[in-house]
Amino acid sequence: MMILWEEYREINREGYDYSRFCDLLRGFERRLSPVIPQHHVAGEKAFVDYSGERIAIVDPTTGEIHEAEIFVDVLGASNLTYAETTWTRQLADWDRRACAHVPLLRRRA
Repeated sequence: MMILWEEYREINREGYDYSRFCDLLRGFERRLSPVIPQHHVAGEKAFVDYSGERIAIVDPTTGEIHEAEIFVDVLGASNLTYAETTWTRQLADWDRRACAHVPLLRRRA
């Protein structure tokens, strides 16, 4: 925000000080909608990726904690969501999960 404020002050020498400028900018940002509505035809698209979050899974026999990746598959039109954990983001895990939705889409077509 500092760069934006500095540019603002170059144009408005007697303008708001930095803290007031930031307050006003945050108020303006809260009124914005960061969502872009998109229309998806049923059965046409599925969105697949890892969530970016990891989940701790405890081994019941040893008590050891392992971190697992969260794979997510979302159908575009319905937002029907499927999630599954994998131990890694390796290509084999990705292929197995990313291709899992293909039979589902074929059945609906």
